[in-house]
Amino acid sequence: MKLLFFIIALLFAAVLITLYALDNPGYVLIAHAPWSIEMSLTLFIPLMIVVSFMFYLSLYIILRLWRIPRDVGRWRTRRQARRARTALLKGLTNLAEGNWAEAEAQLLAGMRHGDTPLLNYLGAAMACEGQGNSEKRDEYLALAHKNAAQHDLAIGMTQAYLQHQAHQLEQSLATLNELRGNAPKHRQVLKLLAQVHQELRDWTGLIELLPDLRQNYAMTTKEVDALELQAHHELLKLSLPSGKPGVLEKAWNAVPKTLRRNPSMIATYARQLIRQGEMAQAESVLHTAIEDGWDSTLVELYGQSLGKNVAEQLETAEGWLSSHRSDPKLLLTLARLALHNEQDSKARGYFEQCLTLHGPSEAYHELGNLMERLGDKDKALNYYRRGLEMYANELRATPARGLGSTVSRFRAAR
Repeated sequence: MKLLFFIIALLFAAVLITLYALDNPGYVLIAHAPWSIEMSLTLFIPLMIVVSFMFYLSLYIILRLWRIPRDVGRWRTRRQARRARTALLKGLTNLAEGNWAEAEAQLLAGMRHGDTPLLNYLGAAMACEGQGNSEKRDEYLALAHKNAAQHDLAIGMTQAYLQHQAHQLEQSLATLNELRGNAPKHRQVLKLLAQVHQELRDWTGLIELLPDLRQNYAMTTKEVDALELQAHHELLKLSLPSGKPGVLEKAWNAVPKTLRRNPSMIATYARQLIRQGEMAQAESVLHTAIEDGWDSTLVELYGQSLGKNVAEQLETAEGWLSSHRSDPKLLLTLARLALHNEQDSKARGYFEQCLTLHGPSEAYHELGNLMERLGDKDKALNYYRRGLEMYANELRATPARGLGSTVSRFRAAR
């Protein structure tokens, strides 16, 4: 509608101008001896407009011809940049899909004319790692450092991650320690560093890292607590092979006071004491811990730590029956202590109560040993058979990672 009004107005103005020009055609004289040009004004004005347009058009064509080399260069540059972006996109897509060789080729193809060499080199390094080519991976990382030195942290993190993926844990640890020196509060550096320490079983290094993990929120409090517990568990286990007096005690004193009340930590410490033959100390530690808070695992270990007065131990354990009569591990402990006190009848009763409450399979084995010693071989064989059946069921129900503990427990019973 607006266009229609504009056309009507334009026609109306043209009619008015034409009528005015007919009544007042005007006169133009251009004289330059010996020549002179005469024409009406109504002819001169359109002629000047046409001449001006032709002059402008000629000038425009000349300038465009003059600029052809520059414009062609710009067009080629834009085309090359567009192709480089396309190659980068295809390379990253192949990288995400796991097409390592195609990814490397595309990323290298787009590197010459691309404006993101860092992404190209890092992607190519990842593609080489996917192909298991560590040498080329390191070459691309070195080129990334050379072409984008201002992004050393990103390059270093990629290098540490790829080294970790290749199970080059010592190299990854060295890279991460260097990065930590430059960025001591970087969360991902600290988190990966904790993982590498854990896989290297460097428990001392992991414990030293824990304060930084907490202060910088690199991991959740629950995760850091779990790492701390695991590290001190492993250090306690490592204390045994040295055979030096006081090594285990030193490792235990290094455990934070809050963890020394943890039942699983106490259990690890008690097991080590029992293995070293420190029965009296193990019995004392377990007795104190059980009195502070009931834990079935500690109670079972109490039956394995035979102190100086086993009769008193049995009396102490029987005192726990009033409030924990339904705990099968307490009954197993009572049976073992009764055996060591040569109270076979009492031991048999406790074993049978333990099995009534679906106690562990080793209770069948130990009760079978007792019945065999008492001369009742038929019952002994029956208990052995039932114990093996329960043990087989435990093996089927136990995940692969927990299989070792089940086997160890059964061997200990034997």
